[in-house]
Amino acid sequence: SHRARSNGCRSSPPSRCAMVRAEHDPDAEDGPPRMTRKELRTVCREHGGYNTPEINDKLYLHYKGYQRIEGLDEFTGVRAIWLEGNGFTKLEGLSKLTELRCLYVHQNCISRIENLELCSKLTTLQISNNFIKRIEGLHALPCLQTLQIAHNSLASADDIRGLLHAPALSVVDLQHNKINDPGVVDVLDAMPQLAVVQLQGNPLLNHMHQYRRTLVSRCKALTYVDDRPVFPEDRLATEAWAWGERELGPGKGLEAEREERARQREERDAAHKRNLEYMRQITEDAQARAAQRQRDSARAPSAHALVTEAAAGGGAAQVQELPEHSSTTLYNRALAAVEAKRKEIIAKQQAQQRAQQGAGDDAAGDPAKDAAPHAGGAGPAKDVAHASAKLGSEADAAVEDPAASAAQLAVDEEDLEALD
Repeated sequence: SHRARSNGCRSSPPSRCAMVRAEHDPDAEDGPPRMTRKELRTVCREHGGYNTPEINDKLYLHYKGYQRIEGLDEFTGVRAIWLEGNGFTKLEGLSKLTELRCLYVHQNCISRIENLELCSKLTTLQISNNFIKRIEGLHALPCLQTLQIAHNSLASADDIRGLLHAPALSVVDLQHNKINDPGVVDVLDAMPQLAVVQLQGNPLLNHMHQYRRTLVSRCKALTYVDDRPVFPEDRLATEAWAWGERELGPGKGLEAEREERARQREERDAAHKRNLEYMRQITEDAQARAAQRQRDSARAPSAHALVTEAAAGGGAAQVQELPEHSSTTLYNRALAAVEAKRKEIIAKQQAQQRAQQGAGDDAAGDPAKDAAPHAGGAGPAKDVAHASAKLGSEADAAVEDPAASAAQLAVDEEDLEALD
């Protein structure tokens, strides 16, 4: 240092803030960086924003070394702004950001929550790691749902009573403050929408009796406390504990909670047994239906047997009636009816031939007249025999593929009708 004073040509190295400032604006003077118009436009371009301030909906101004919030009046369309990691000591310069939804100002030197009256649409405020000693200024934030105010200097129930001025609050982070007042439970109990609360790292947890059970039983809408969720079974058990402490006397709450948890286990076991019984019944029913189908298939006569029986019966009137329980049975019935019809046609043709033969005996002296009936009868007899053989082969094939044979059987039946 003596050499520096004597020479007069050396100076102390530039501060970190000056280096950051020089990076964005080489022509700027030494000193902490400021949120000037030129600076803000440069930052917007670096993060893919726009040169026109009004159309930017996000601003990333974190870890820049700024000491004052300023120059934001033109950014009227901003919905989220990141200002953490700077050197702000006061919330200011946000009055024109009427569309602001999310404000992140953690890791600064702010001591009060203020100047947010015109940010009425704000839903998230992250102001952890500052020097807040009292929650205030939330009365103008009717839409505020999340407040993160961990690592500050809150100590008593009065310090957090300002939470009641934001009726829509559902998430509150109060971790690592200096809270040591059991009265904070009364404040949290008065918040009807409170679903998530974090109080880890506060002295209160070390000496408050049954802290978690007390908090869950008092705050009916809680779904998450510190690092664990609040399940419906936990809430029922906690309410049983609270009832035991209130009705049976101090120290009796744990016994009531154990009874409630035993009841829940029995209910779960009963539900599990019902599910198993239901699955077993479904399985047995399916097996019974499969066995019944096998028995029906074993009892059902084949197509060939049905055709033979119908042919032996001598006509369609004697075709056996079959149970209507499957498509195969219906096709078998159709085959039997066709075969019966064929048998009936053959019987008629034979009767006609016998009649013609009788007429031929009477007119034996006329060979030309006698030859005509035989010539006329031989043709139809040959056609009937051919149709009969064809029907027999198709009846056997119908057993294997009823659907494919149904159409052909209909055609054969029409042929037999034509022969008739």
